[in-house]
Amino acid sequence: MSFIKRLYKSFMHGPIYVILFGLVFYGVGAGLTYRQHTMERQGIQVQGEVVSLVQNCDDDGCAYAPLVRFKTQEGQSVSYESSFSSSPPAYELGESVQVFYSPENPEKAVIEGEGRVLRLIFTIIGGLIIIFGMSLFGSNIKNSYVESV
Repeated sequence: MSFIKRLYKSFMHGPIYVILFGLVFYGVGAGLTYRQHTMERQGIQVQGEVVSLVQNCDDDGCAYAPLVRFKTQEGQSVSYESSFSSSPPAYELGESVQVFYSPENPEKAVIEGEGRVLRLIFTIIGGLIIIFGMSLFGSNIKNSYVESV
């Protein structure tokens, strides 16, 4: 069997799916991190206040997302509901937070550091799954080579 055929066969017997699964996890973590850092770097920073905790419930229970009110540099009052929710709530009513918003669209905002743990978990788990898939691939190549000799 040619080297290319063995390589293809080794890759298609499982590791490809593990690696793709890892890439999805890693991509989610990296994408969320990129969005956060881009907004923190390019957005306008202002002080905001948590005015409400929006309850999101499902069969597993309830989580709470902060609703933050802040004023733009032009004095416009804006409310922003975080896309990250947690149980117990990560913020308290009346808590002061740093908010970064887009000058073109103030409703597009992020709270400084929000979702850090979730982003880190997705990125690390995705990376570990990719490494595991690559080690399976290497093991399959080794076994395929040993069988052909």
